[in-house]
Amino acid sequence: MCYAQIGGASAQCIRTMEIIIDMITPCAFRDPSQEPFCYARQETLIAGRGLTDRTIHNHERELERIGLIERRLGANGARCKRKGLGLFLTPALNLVPEMLDADVRNKAEKKEHDELRGDRSRLYRYAKHSLEILNSLPCPPEGFDEMMDAFRSWPRADKLKYISLDGLRSHVQAAHDLWKRIEEHVVKPGERSGEPEARFGCHIQDQIEEKILSCNAEGEEKMSSARASEPDCSGSGPDGPPHCLESNHPTEIAPRKAQKLPRINNRILYELASPELNMHIDIAGAGDQNSNPSLYAIETGVWSRLSEIGTKISAWHTAIDRLTIMGAILAGVITDARLSDPRLPPVVNPGGYLRGMVQADERGELNLISSFMGLLARRAREDEDGLPQDH
Repeated sequence: MCYAQIGGASAQCIRTMEIIIDMITPCAFRDPSQEPFCYARQETLIAGRGLTDRTIHNHERELERIGLIERRLGANGARCKRKGLGLFLTPALNLVPEMLDADVRNKAEKKEHDELRGDRSRLYRYAKHSLEILNSLPCPPEGFDEMMDAFRSWPRADKLKYISLDGLRSHVQAAHDLWKRIEEHVVKPGERSGEPEARFGCHIQDQIEEKILSCNAEGEEKMSSARASEPDCSGSGPDGPPHCLESNHPTEIAPRKAQKLPRINNRILYELASPELNMHIDIAGAGDQNSNPSLYAIETGVWSRLSEIGTKISAWHTAIDRLTIMGAILAGVITDARLSDPRLPPVVNPGGYLRGMVQADERGELNLISSFMGLLARRAREDEDGLPQDH
């Protein structure tokens, strides 16, 4: 039925196809000497569904166009078992290899679509808070209004699932390009008008990261139409996908005491990461090796690495909901490092290990500071021994 859906068949048409298959004896599909066919009248295919004969006729034509059935009918559309007249499924049987390939492609495209929506969710949060900080400056950088207008033109989170894969690819690429433009103004204070103080850019970057890490990441808030140049965090967002960080979908995570996190910067996180994780961080940061990547590149790289080693997206979302974004990032770095720790039994299920950390936090038993210090000590020993990380 997935093949019919890919071919553009409606849900009602697919249901008609299912009824046709149900009316054929199973042995007809197993016997190579037979051609499975349905000789039921159109009135039978309607089966109390509230459809007309014309609708069923159109369904049959549509299924024939897709290549799933062949209509061998008598005069006036007559069907007869004895005369061998009816709807033959031989074309569908001949298409089984193509159907399997189409199903694989469809699942891969769906996975990519979901990943792109997740990437846009992260880009939205970072771009939004970066623009807030730039707008708070006494003199916003040149081109700020243009960047703000481009940001406001992004489609809402709940609209992304209706965008084609190619369209979503283009949008996420444009969103990433905009984020890079915004980031240049954040980390290169010399591009702003006026003489900045020493370490002014670093101070702004710290503000951005602290705002992102302290927010609840629950919504793509609406911008105030009265003041288009000023991001507004007080609005309510759309009813987007249930696990999308841009939606205001309520979570079911129990109230908790905030997890204490070590005070670390992006450079230290990058140094602690395994070579495989660093590769994903570099890819998320435009492909260039950078020992001090952006927080966006770190978050994207951590999830890409966790996904690569078999972690489900639900485990990652649960970690973010429970531990905050920074806590989830640190837990992801620890999970990845734990895979290659020679002193401990190997981790068979990284997703289960990550969920175990979340459950430990729910019991009040998780100590990310202690885990961080342990990983820091391990990396120090590896440097002293001259050993490459995680090999």
